[in-house]
Amino acid sequence: MSARILMCCDKLIMCEGMRALLEQHDMQVTGETSVQRAVALAAEDPPEVIVVVSPVLTVDDRNELTALARLSKVLMLAKAENMHRAFEALRVGVRAVISVESSVEELIHVIRTLVEVDAIVVPVAARKSVEMMARSCCLPPAANTLTGRENEVLLLLAQGMANDEIAEKLSVSSATIRSHVHNVLHKLSVRSRAQAVAVAYETGLINTIEQKVTRR
Repeated sequence: MSARILMCCDKLIMCEGMRALLEQHDMQVTGETSVQRAVALAAEDPPEVIVVVSPVLTVDDRNELTALARLSKVLMLAKAENMHRAFEALRVGVRAVISVESSVEELIHVIRTLVEVDAIVVPVAARKSVEMMARSCCLPPAANTLTGRENEVLLLLAQGMANDEIAEKLSVSSATIRSHVHNVLHKLSVRSRAQAVAVAYETGLINTIEQKVTRR
C-alpha cells in the first residue's frame, strides 16, 4: 500500500533515517525540519498522513498542531513521559499518539491504519491516567441528551473503530453511523471525532457509558 507521508522532525539525521525506513515500506516520504515549511507544504499538497516527531512539536504547541490537523491526519510521536497527555493532542485534532520508543512495526501499523480508515489511536497509558482524574463537571449540558445508540457509537469511537467497522458491529448502514457521529459531535460541542473521544475520557463520560452499556 503506497502512501504519501510528510515527516516533520527537527533532527536532520533522525528525519532522514525515518524517511529511509518508511520508504522501505512503500511510502513516499517528504522530510521537513521546519514546522512553518511543513505547514506550507501540507497546505500546498496535503499528504495522507503528517508524522510529527517530538520535540519539534509537543502537546504544548497547540496552534501549530491545530494548523497541521486541519490539513491532514496527524500522527504524533511523543516522549514516553508525555504519553499521559495524549488527550490534549486529540483536543486540537491530532488523530494518533504513540511513543518515540515504539517499534517499527507499530509505527507502520498506525500509519497504515490512519491511511486506510478514519480511526483514532490513543495510548493505554493516557487512558488510565485520565480515568483517574476525570472531571465530570466539564461536560456540556447537551451531553446528557445522548441517546443509547449515540452512547454506543461514542464508546466504539473511543476504541479506535472507523465508521464502517461501527456500522458492521451495530448492523446498521454507514450513513446511519455518520448521522450518529454528527449528533455526538454536536452534543459534545466539538469539531472532530478525536476531540469527542478526548472529552469523553477527560470528563469521565466514557466510564458512565461503559457502565450503561454493561447493564443493558
